[in-house]
Amino acid sequence: MHKSTYIKLVFAFLFTVFIIQCFVYVKSISFYKRYHKYYPEKNEVYCHFLPVFDTLPSVKDEDIVKDKSIFFLETSCNSYHSEKILINGRQACAVESAARMNPNRTVYLFYASPGVFQDDQSESDGLIRNLMSYSNIKLQYLNIKKFVQGTPVEKLWTDEKIYKSKYVLPHMSDILRYLTLWKYGGIYIDLDVIVTKNLDPLGTNFAGAQDADSLNSALIGFSSRGKGHQYANDCVHDLAENFNGDVWGANGPHIITKLASKLCGGDVKDFFGKWCSHFHIYTVDVFYAVPFLSWQDFFDNNQLDTIKNKTKNSYIIHLWNKLSFERKIPVYDDVPYLDFARKFCPGTVRYLEEYF
Repeated sequence: MHKSTYIKLVFAFLFTVFIIQCFVYVKSISFYKRYHKYYPEKNEVYCHFLPVFDTLPSVKDEDIVKDKSIFFLETSCNSYHSEKILINGRQACAVESAARMNPNRTVYLFYASPGVFQDDQSESDGLIRNLMSYSNIKLQYLNIKKFVQGTPVEKLWTDEKIYKSKYVLPHMSDILRYLTLWKYGGIYIDLDVIVTKNLDPLGTNFAGAQDADSLNSALIGFSSRGKGHQYANDCVHDLAENFNGDVWGANGPHIITKLASKLCGGDVKDFFGKWCSHFHIYTVDVFYAVPFLSWQDFFDNNQLDTIKNKTKNSYIIHLWNKLSFERKIPVYDDVPYLDFARKFCPGTVRYLEEYF
């Protein structure tokens, strides 16, 4: 081949690659602008659609340890805003406690926000270093567009229904937890918990009651095969067909409560502590021993003995982040929440600077 012809071909190839990259970039920015045009007050998830270059290792289906993993999701754009991966003390405690109490399970923390770990010696950096010291913790980037592609819930994204939600971030998290278990099986847990026991005795297909009438989806489990996958599939299809962007709990607790009612053939409150078609409904004390109306007890120095007694049969303590996230705890305090943290996520507590 003549040298000038070769140079022309190389130039044409590079020019084509450049044009494709420009097209992808423009499409991403176009979506971002359209999203803000229609929903200017909702900018929580715009980073999911910008061109991505620097990320954590990406989630790959073939690498996930099915049925023996624990999954956490961080769907905000906080890391993108800060130009590096971030985590706060309470989130780090949830992940560390899960890893410490379940050394035989792989614990995944999926970040939907682009970003990489940069050690600038901040509190967040220390917390992440601590998590990365655990051999069974993996921090990975979740490209949501690819993750939902070809799944029953894809149209919630392509039709932009998710972005019309009044609660974009919570509802996105709700959908992704069910979709994650639909793909891989295992256990999903919210980031506002402390895991206090090994989770193996819970079995494979389960959820827990949060009050006298309903279940909660802050900790749920499905197997990747058989009945478990069938039930996860029911939840994912329910979301695809009946997504409700107007009610905060409609796509999380309501979905798992509806599934349990169908499996049990009646009101779920009549089946607490029982099995329905290979699905176990755990009693309130197992996951949500301290109800949301009493969330402040976790921050009351006088309630330590009461909290310990209430949670003696619990696998987690659940902090009801929607209500408690603004309550700061000085690191020298002795409130129940911090007392549990010192025991179950000691590495996290060591890296706290002023508050938990």
